[in-house]
Amino acid sequence: MNYKFVWVDTASGIDRQQWVLSPPVTIGRCPTAEITLSDGSISRKHCQFLIDPYGSLVVRDLGSKNGVYVDDRRVDKAVLLPGSEVKIGVITLRVEMTDEAIDQIDEPESAYDLEVFDLGETQPVKIIPPTEDVG
Repeated sequence: MNYKFVWVDTASGIDRQQWVLSPPVTIGRCPTAEITLSDGSISRKHCQFLIDPYGSLVVRDLGSKNGVYVDDRRVDKAVLLPGSEVKIGVITLRVEMTDEAIDQIDEPESAYDLEVFDLGETQPVKIIPPTEDVG
């Protein structure tokens, strides 16, 4: 079973776009996010959808400026049920379960394989004092 993330136009009720992905899924303006949304109300890395140890789908705010709302309630982290609506900035996503195949994510074309690090999860740098030159 995969998850479908549906961008809903709340004014008209029409589905604008959809993605079928397997968590973890990061959403933000950053081009390395699995779902990239180019809107000023969206942070570079706004939120992440992941599976908790009990097998539930969870949304986690990644320190976004405008927050994450689940069914009109602001959350830092929340378990989602199928049909839950998640508001990210001015964009609303509906989460559904589906048997559809996972979408292929377009990787940027590059001559090099680059490793992308999540800077929010790195360790602080250890400063090593310089040694005296004994030359």
